[in-house]
Amino acid sequence: MSRALGPEGRAFRGGDRHRVAARPGGLAGRRLAASVAVRVTGLALAVLVLGHFTLTHIVTDVAEADAGYIARRWQSALWLAWDWTMLATALFHGAAGVWIAVEDYSPDEPARRRRQLVLVAVTLALLVLGTVTLAAGSGA
Repeated sequence: MSRALGPEGRAFRGGDRHRVAARPGGLAGRRLAASVAVRVTGLALAVLVLGHFTLTHIVTDVAEADAGYIARRWQSALWLAWDWTMLATALFHGAAGVWIAVEDYSPDEPARRRRQLVLVAVTLALLVLGTVTLAAGSGA
């Protein structure tokens, strides 16, 4: 049986040569919080999206779902809050998932912090843009 060769042309050996050290600090707590956030927001999205789908595609005839239907629906504070909650939950769900990926694949601390800062900034910008869109669509 042939052995796998490393970058120097020598055979890999077991042991601590290829082991990656754990990062110091409270990383485990932040990663756990992000993982829990992904699961909780995923569960919330299941309820929110299925409710949205039921109203838009089952209760209402799809042929009647036009811009006027959306405008009438957004006159209701309940549906405006429902859609905003769905937007915020989806953005938080996606950001938490990307946060985990950045934690996993960015070994350099300064680069990781910059990426996380960009992630938070983009997520907040999208939340503001979505909120403005909902407010403008509702006529508020």
